[in-house]
Amino acid sequence: MTRKRKIIIISAAIFAFFIIIVLWARGCKQTLNLVYEYDKVTIGPIEKTISVTGTVDLLESERILSNVDGIVQKVYVDYNQNIKKGQLMAKIDAGDLNLRLQKAKKQLERAQLDLLGIKKEYEGKKSLFKENLISENALQLAELEYKKALTTVKQIELDYESLREQQKSTRVYSPIYGMVMSKEIEEGYPIGVNKLMFTLAKTLKKMKLKISIDESDIGYVKKGQQVTFSVSAYPGKKFDGKIDQVRFNPINRGGVISYESVVICNNTDLLLKPGMTATATVLVEEKKNVLRIANDAFVVSPVDVEVPAGKKFIWKKKDVALGDLPVDHVEVKTGLVGDFYTEITSKNIEKGDKILVRLRKKVDVKDEIDQYGK
Repeated sequence: MTRKRKIIIISAAIFAFFIIIVLWARGCKQTLNLVYEYDKVTIGPIEKTISVTGTVDLLESERILSNVDGIVQKVYVDYNQNIKKGQLMAKIDAGDLNLRLQKAKKQLERAQLDLLGIKKEYEGKKSLFKENLISENALQLAELEYKKALTTVKQIELDYESLREQQKSTRVYSPIYGMVMSKEIEEGYPIGVNKLMFTLAKTLKKMKLKISIDESDIGYVKKGQQVTFSVSAYPGKKFDGKIDQVRFNPINRGGVISYESVVICNNTDLLLKPGMTATATVLVEEKKNVLRIANDAFVVSPVDVEVPAGKKFIWKKKDVALGDLPVDHVEVKTGLVGDFYTEITSKNIEKGDKILVRLRKKVDVKDEIDQYGK
């Protein structure tokens, strides 16, 4: 090998070594310019929740409808009034209802008398037929007349009973113990059949909260889950309830699908009112006394590494800082992923281990002063 060739080889080796040193120094500088923040592995609870909105409503209500046409003569109750079962609430003037009732009663009495006479005649013809004194055709005609009269009486009876019920309905009584939530009638105004007159609440000490669950979260929601919510009227107070029903009927609002669930909640202080808008949190899963780490540990990395699909890694602080990085890349197995913590089920992580959760750049005091001076 010539002297010239040896010089070229040695020069190339020195240049390559220099490049490696520069790259290593640059990497070290970048690493040294980072502050590693850790969080300890602990044992404690993990909660997974979803946030929803909803509307407070009456748990049980009774709608009182009118059964007659007429004019409201008198109203005896008002909003928010506590009433007893059987208490008179209103009177309706049904016009000529009493006259029509009397007329129907007389028609019924006359039809019943006619029926009695036709029945006697029919019974007599049955006796004559047995003695072969009349033909079978004559007997059949008598039977037909009796059935027609019987049908007429039954129809008039139905009409008469309907009028009697209407007459009873001119006096409106409460079917339950409760509170008047709405009053839809006023004295002197006309009213028709099936017109809403009152809405009564059976109780206000228990209410229901109807919440909308997004289709992406509906798989987590089940009957019996705990719900905590607040309303704008009492921003500092929390109300509790349990999911009583998860409805399968989809609701489409502008292309967004949601499902309604019903939460039963206590209202012993009578603070909740129907129609209030609530912001709620549903506790969909919970574990207690499990090994856990902060969720931030899974989204931080001091260097670019490729993570295989389906696997999870964290950066665990080394006992002795050897090499460029003070942390080891460790694969872990996880259980419940909560709002703030993730359950660790693998044996290579123990309580008290320090796990990397954040990285930030070191603040150079000189650079800060220079920048401030500029």
